[in-house]
Amino acid sequence: MTTMVQDLTKGRSIFSSFNHPLMQAQMWGMPALYEWQSEIIEEASRPGARVAVSTNNGSGKTSVLVPLLGLSIMAAFPGATVFSTAGAVEQIKGQLFSYLDSMVRPFIDDGWKCAISDELSVTAPRVRGLQSRWIARVPRDAITMEGYHGKWDRDSNGDMCWRPVCVIIDEAKSVGLKAFEAAWRIEPDFLFVISTPGDDVGPFYDAIDPDTLDGGQKRDPGALWHYRRKITRRDCPHLQTPEKIVYLDQLIEKFGARSSFIKSFSEGEFQRDTDENSVFTDTDLKRVKASMKQRVEYNPGRKFAGLDFSSGGDEQVMMVLDGDKVIYEKIRREEDTDKLAIGFLLDLRRFEIPARDCIADNGGIGYGIIDNMEGDGVGKGYRGIRRYMNNQDPINGYEYADRITEDHYQFKELLRLHPEVQLPDDPVLLKQMRQRRFIVNEHNKIKLERKRDHRKRTNESPDRLDTLIMLFSDWKPPKGAKKEPRVYHSTLEEEARRKSGLGAQAPFGWVRPQQDMFRRIVNQNKNM
Repeated sequence: MTTMVQDLTKGRSIFSSFNHPLMQAQMWGMPALYEWQSEIIEEASRPGARVAVSTNNGSGKTSVLVPLLGLSIMAAFPGATVFSTAGAVEQIKGQLFSYLDSMVRPFIDDGWKCAISDELSVTAPRVRGLQSRWIARVPRDAITMEGYHGKWDRDSNGDMCWRPVCVIIDEAKSVGLKAFEAAWRIEPDFLFVISTPGDDVGPFYDAIDPDTLDGGQKRDPGALWHYRRKITRRDCPHLQTPEKIVYLDQLIEKFGARSSFIKSFSEGEFQRDTDENSVFTDTDLKRVKASMKQRVEYNPGRKFAGLDFSSGGDEQVMMVLDGDKVIYEKIRREEDTDKLAIGFLLDLRRFEIPARDCIADNGGIGYGIIDNMEGDGVGKGYRGIRRYMNNQDPINGYEYADRITEDHYQFKELLRLHPEVQLPDDPVLLKQMRQRRFIVNEHNKIKLERKRDHRKRTNESPDRLDTLIMLFSDWKPPKGAKKEPRVYHSTLEEEARRKSGLGAQAPFGWVRPQQDMFRRIVNQNKNM
C-alpha cells in the first residue's frame, strides 16, 4: 500500500501482509529463510528503513537478501525505482544480475524483463500505467543516483501514487564516501547497505560501527542507521556441513586463524593492522625447515634457473633447481648491469641451462637486463628467457589478485605434497618467508603486501624468496620420483563459479517459482 495525499508532501510506502517480501520470497524462488535473514528483510522493508549488514562469505547476501528486497519493492509498488551499485563490476553483472535474470525469467510472459548488457536493468510490467524498474551502476557511476527521487505520479485511474526509491549498496566495503553521500542526498524510501567486511576505516565500517553492536546487532529507530547487524559463519547452517567444516580448517591452515582473510571469510570481522596476515603459517615454516635439511639423495632431472634483478643495493639472486633439489644459490650486489648480465650468463652456461629453462624477473630493471642477456653482444644469442611478470592474471582469479601471490600459495601446497623437495639451507631465505605478509584487497582477493611496504617494515626486500617462487612456478616432479596426486582444487573458485549465474547450482538452490502468487499480486495492484 502507498499512502496517497492531495498535497505533494513525501509519501510513505508500506507493505501489506499480502505483498510483504517475506510473503513474496517463495514466489521469487527463495529457499526457506533463516531467522536472521527474515529479520533483516523485515527491518529493511520498513518505511524509511536505513539498514547496514556485515556478513561472512557465502551467507547469501547477493543471492537472497538483495534480490528479494529489490524485486519485492518493484512488485508491490508500481512505478518504484531500485538503484543498486556494488564494489566491482563483476559483483553487479556477473553475480547479482545473473541471479536476477534467473528469478524473473519465469515471468517474461507477464512483462518482466532483465537486461544484462551495457544497460543493467530489470523492468516490471506496467500496472495502472506505472512501471517499476531496477537500475544498476558500476561504482564510478554510483553518484548518478542523485537523479533518482521518490515522487508522486498519477496512475491511469487518475489517482495520485507515491513512486518510492530503494537504494542498495552491495559489497559496500569497496564503495567510496561519495556514493554514500549521494544516497543520503536523495533520502530514499529504503536504504540497504550490505557487504563482507574490509578495512576498519571508511563509510561502510562507520555504518556498521561493530564496537557498538550488542550481541552482533543494534536496533535504534532514532539513529542514522535504524538497524545494524553482523552475521558470521556460525549463523549459516548450510556452511556447517562436515565438508564445509573440513574446508574451513584447510583455509585456516593455509592463511592462519587470525588472518584478515579468515576473520572476514568466516567471522564477518573487519581487518586491522594487527591481523596476523603471514603468508607462511607456522605449519608452513615447519615444512620449510624440514626441506632445508640437506640430504645426499635426491631425484635429479631437468635443470631450471631463477633470476631476480634489483637496484639500489638490494640483492640480485640466482638459484638453480635440479629435479627436486635447489643445488645452487648465488647472491650478488652488482651496480653495473652489464657485469651482472655477464655473471648470470656464465653461471647459466656452466650449468648448461638453456634460455627456455631460465625464469627471470621482467619487472623494473629486469626488462633491460634480460634484453641485454638475449642480445648479440653480451648474450651472444641467449634468446628465449621466460619473462616472469608479478602482476600477471592468476589462474584462480576468484581467490588471488595476481600471479605472484598465487604462486606463493602454490609453492606452499607443493611443499605439503612433496616433502622430498630440498631447499637451500639459508637462514635469510627462511626469515624472508617468516616476514612475508598479505592483504585482502577491495575485491576480497588475497594479494602480497606491496614491496615498498614490506621494505619499510623489515628494512629489506624479499629477493631470495621471490627467486625461489619463480623457480618453482612451473615445477613438476622429476621422472622416477615418488609421485603424489597433485590436483589443484579450490572450493572458493567452484563456489564463485556457481554464483556467477548457474542458478540451479547456487549455494541455496532455487525452488520452482510460485507464478500464481505473483499474478495475484499484480492483479491486486491493477484493481487498486
